[in-house]
Amino acid sequence: MPPHRIGLISCLDGVNGTALQYLILQLNALQGGFSFEFLPCDQADPFIAALNRSGRVDREDIRYQSLEFWERHKAFQLAYIQTFRTQEQPTGRVVLLTGARFHDNFYSMRQGNVSVIALGNWERWMAPPSILEFALTLTIREAMASVSSKLRGSVHLGTKGCPCDLTVSLDDTRIKVLSSHLCGFCRESLAVDGLDSLIPDIEAMLSKSWLGSADDPASPAGVVSSLGHDLFIVKGLKPTTWENIRTALQKEGVPQFLTLVQTTIGAVLVATFLLILGLK
Repeated sequence: MPPHRIGLISCLDGVNGTALQYLILQLNALQGGFSFEFLPCDQADPFIAALNRSGRVDREDIRYQSLEFWERHKAFQLAYIQTFRTQEQPTGRVVLLTGARFHDNFYSMRQGNVSVIALGNWERWMAPPSILEFALTLTIREAMASVSSKLRGSVHLGTKGCPCDLTVSLDDTRIKVLSSHLCGFCRESLAVDGLDSLIPDIEAMLSKSWLGSADDPASPAGVVSSLGHDLFIVKGLKPTTWENIRTALQKEGVPQFLTLVQTTIGAVLVATFLLILGLK
């Protein structure tokens, strides 16, 4: 059976887009039940413009607009395929990763072939996990909803650390991102839908062990760190100065960092001395 293809569009301003794409696309190397792919899109599309608007966005209005957006996006993909003569057909589903803030504080919306993940309410104090890990887990959640009718809506009220936890606010979602696993109810639901074969794939994606360590340059976490976003240090969309220093310390070690500090101080002292001489 071919994998279930999930198209992705990133509309997250300020986030390290390369690190985000790399991390999500690593899911393709872990399993074969789903195939994630980032798609070109019309950034001037009114639907995307509405999601990028500052302030709160009406989630039901976005739901209504998503129907027409899907038709426009499908035509946009087909035009690209014809222009570049690619062989693979368009994806049958698209997930938009956005910085939108829904008026009811929900962080996702799905309608027909379109899902929207709204991370506008994410705050630095919610880390860990990092915003990239939030996006990763919520993308997996949308992939599950795309194949299972029983997991398409709100699934269970209690917080179990399962991707299908209700978790009304983005703050509550921290638990299912930090300790995400597939609960018994969701496993049974997938089985009832005839999707038993996808359970190992979903569990492989939800496991955090594949991330590895930022100290290992060959691991996904190490590569993401090299791309400028250390999953275990950076709390915001972009690293702060202090977070850059911590990352440098972790990568280069204290001696190299002290050498850098000494060089910087020396350069400042020389510049100050030359300035004083110039004033005499």
